[in-house]
Formats: sequence, structure tokens, C-alpha cells
Amino acid sequence: MSILNFFRNDFSKILGVYFDGDKIFLARLAEKIEFDEINFTGDTNGLAEKISYLCAKNGWENPKVALALREGTAVTFQSDFKNVPANEISDAVKIWAIANAGKDSRCSFVKRGDEVWMEALAENLFEEYAAAFEKNSLPLCVLTEIPDNPERQLTPFNRAESAAEIALNNAAPNFLTEKVSPWNFKRIALAAAAVFLLALSLVSARLAHEYFSASNNLAAAQENLSALGELAAFRESLDEYAAEMRKLNELSAAQNVTADKFNALVKIGGLADGKVWLDKIKTSGDTLELTGTADTSDALRNYLSRLKSFAKNVRLENSAVNDGQIDFLIRVTFQN
Repeated sequence: MSILNFFRNDFSKILGVYFDGDKIFLARLAEKIEFDEINFTGDTNGLAEKISYLCAKNGWENPKVALALREGTAVTFQSDFKNVPANEISDAVKIWAIANAGKDSRCSFVKRGDEVWMEALAENLFEEYAAAFEKNSLPLCVLTEIPDNPERQLTPFNRAESAAEIALNNAAPNFLTEKVSPWNFKRIALAAAAVFLLALSLVSARLAHEYFSASNNLAAAQENLSALGELAAFRESLDEYAAEMRKLNELSAAQNVTADKFNALVKIGGLADGKVWLDKIKTSGDTLELTGTADTSDALRNYLSRLKSFAKNVRLENSAVNDGQIDFLIRVTFQN
């Protein structure tokens, strides 16, 4: 089945009906044609009720009904319309219908070879059939009078089957042609809604993807910034260490410090933790005098402890508080 067929009304199960005044004849088109008949004399509403009963009895659920009217119910005429152009036949039939069945009449026609079969039905009769079938929940898709067949005599079942085939092929003549559409608008609406929801889900998925991508990129950028911050701090530490090394180098060079003593100076300078600064180093034999500043007394005590971890003798000579910081002089004695 093609996609277009999916959106067409399902005419695969059609119930053709013909009523001759005494019997109802049924021809159901499905996988195979099924026939049935029942005696009936009554009005239009009773006809619709009886058809609904037969459908329930036979298990025919929600059939589309194609009703063939008894001959003489509609006004019919056959003509060759020799002098009427093909594109003007419809207007000519309407003029004929108004003249023969009234200005509000329904009309339909079918061209068979060179002949045109025309039908006209009074509006009040049309409304009577439409209301009766609607009342009994029977979807009436064809209302017609079956044209006579000059080649063979039509049986009642032939007429019922012909009405069903008109519905199956969406053909003419059919007074309901203007009301019946081959398209299933419910399916079309559902499909449109499904397409809309699919588009919405795709847009949502795209937005979600972009959101998570942006979040990941932001996290990566933040991580990079953090790494850059750590790198900057590390470089700052290196710069401070290099400055301290240059300072120690200058101090040792000015005092002709040996390599061993210079290593000791480097170690002493490295023990400073950012809370202790050395401003001056004086060497004399195995003794160093360290002059500097500490943030707090605890920082000074910790620095003394670290010096004592490798020096022979460490002594705080003096200290004094100056602008909230502590100026100190430390004497360190170490072995050559």
C-alpha cells in the first residue's frame, strides 16, 4: 500500500444496498463478496434500522453504505448531448435537474460512451435518506439510482453490487459526490500531529545536544582556566624562587661564599614558606647571620624548627615587632 492510499478513506469493506419496496438486498465487498437479503416494507427510517440490524447480525462492523434507490425514486434521463462541449455538460445537467426536479434538487451524471446518464433527486428526499442513515450511525457514502444496462438485465443483487462499486471507485452517478471525500482527514490530522511532535522532539533533541555540548565546553573551559590559574601560580612561585636564588647568589658572591656554604644558603632560603623573608645574610666562618621579617611569631618559630632540622646550632639572637610583623636576627652554625 502506498503512502497516499494510507491517507484515503478505507473503502475495502463497503455494503451495497438495493431496496425494491418488498426486500432489502445486500452485497458486501470485502475479501470476497457476501450477499444477503431480507423481506421489508416500511419507510426510510425503518429501512436504515433494518440495515443496521443486518450488519450487527452478520458481524459487519462500521460498514460504509452505498444505497441504490428503487427505479423511479429519482428523475432520470439519457441523452447524447451532441451539441454540448464536454466541459459544459455539468452545467447542462444542473439546468436539466432544476427543470425536472426543482431548483433545490440534487443532480449527478455519468458519461457512458457517447451517452450521458443524468439523475435528479428532490432535496427533501435527499435529506430524508441522509437523516435516517445518520440517525442509525450508518455512514452513507453513495446515494444513487443505478443506470439501466442495455446489454443485460440487472438483478437486485447486481444493483446492490453496482452501488458498492461506485463507492469503491469513487465514481458516478452519486448524489453524495460533493459530500464524500476519498481522503481520511482524521488520519491526515493525526499524521500532521505526529510530524509536528517529531519535529518538536528533533528540535528538543538538538537543543538538548547543544545544551550538553555547551555545558561540556563550559566545563572544559573552566577546567582550562583552573589549569591556567594553577600554571600562573606555579610560574609566580618559580619567579619568586628564581628571585630568591638570585638574591642568595648575589649575597654569596659578595662574600666569597664557597659552594658548600652556597648550598647551605639555598637550603636555608628554600625553608622560607612565604611567611618569612630574608633581607640580609652575613657569613663568618661556620656561622651565618640571617636578618629578616616574619608575618607572625608562629611563622618565626616554624622557620626556626626547620632550620634546626639540618643546622648544628640555631639561635634567635633578637626579635622585635614592627608594623605588625616581626623583625629578627638568627645565628646559624653548621659544619663544613
